[in-house]
Amino acid sequence: MQEISIARDFLEDILLHARRQGLDTQRLLQRAGIAPGMMQQRQARFTAEQYTSLQTVTMREMNDEMLGYCRRPSKIGTWSAVCHWMILCRNLSQALKRFCYFYSISECAFQVTVNSRDEELHITITPWHNDDVVGPYGYIHFIYALYKVLCWLSEEQLPMLAVHLPYPAPKAHKEYRAIFPGAQLLFDQPAGVLVLPRRIRELPIKQTPESLVRFLRNPLLNIVINDYSQQTWTGRTRALLQDQLTNIPTLEQVAGELGVHSKKLRRELEQEGISYGELKSQLRRDMAIRLLTRTRTSVEQIAYLTGFAETSTFTRAFKRWTGTTPFSYRKLGSHSQAGER
Repeated sequence: MQEISIARDFLEDILLHARRQGLDTQRLLQRAGIAPGMMQQRQARFTAEQYTSLQTVTMREMNDEMLGYCRRPSKIGTWSAVCHWMILCRNLSQALKRFCYFYSISECAFQVTVNSRDEELHITITPWHNDDVVGPYGYIHFIYALYKVLCWLSEEQLPMLAVHLPYPAPKAHKEYRAIFPGAQLLFDQPAGVLVLPRRIRELPIKQTPESLVRFLRNPLLNIVINDYSQQTWTGRTRALLQDQLTNIPTLEQVAGELGVHSKKLRRELEQEGISYGELKSQLRRDMAIRLLTRTRTSVEQIAYLTGFAETSTFTRAFKRWTGTTPFSYRKLGSHSQAGER
């Protein structure tokens, strides 16, 4: 399971069209286990469980798996249906053909086409009508879900070569590196495009109808947390660090455990869009958020578990990450849980 946290901006994106439709967004937040007051913190971050719970309750309330971002709603059950179409395919090439055909006959969400260009596979998504204006979250929501399902079907972390997005770089564009690790991000492009290596077409489908049933019990959470990234340098480094946060090793020590020179590890991480320092900071931050949200572990113990010698140092770091102290963060979260009881 991947230990990650989600920036507040993406939760605002989930609620954007629900708010425009007059839905009670504070109630949606409470149903997802999120204190509405947390959304007032510009730097707030949330667990994968909170993020996907908010997606789920909002989609159900709107009866639209695209959350209002496309002209024609994708009714609840659309994603389940397309997954059932793909699960019996022999390889990813067949699965992608079925995916494109499904959306061509349902005419919801996006038009999807697949084309090979030299050694690359371009999966292009465009609105059904030329005058449709789809917000940024509509594109990343669809592209990310498709990519993660392809990874799940093949049980591989597919190399992501590039992602083209048809809008200017947003304020939260740095967060896109975590969503699309290692990919070249190109904004202001003519269409949304996911670029993968052409060779992935022949990868066999390793999942079964039985495993699909389990996957679909909580599909949005599974899309986010299913992780095959130990095939990447970022994933392998993250896995080593996750077990050693109380005494974080140096880059040289991690490189030694991975059997490479520290210069090679630094270079490989940079090519995947992250530095060793950023990776350490993200792990500490996301572990702290999970422990504050999901457990009763004391702040002092959380400081220790995330590699801080002093609680005061941890508190300063947490405030830098999220805009609030760990004590305030936990207090706001407890208000939400009390409201749900």
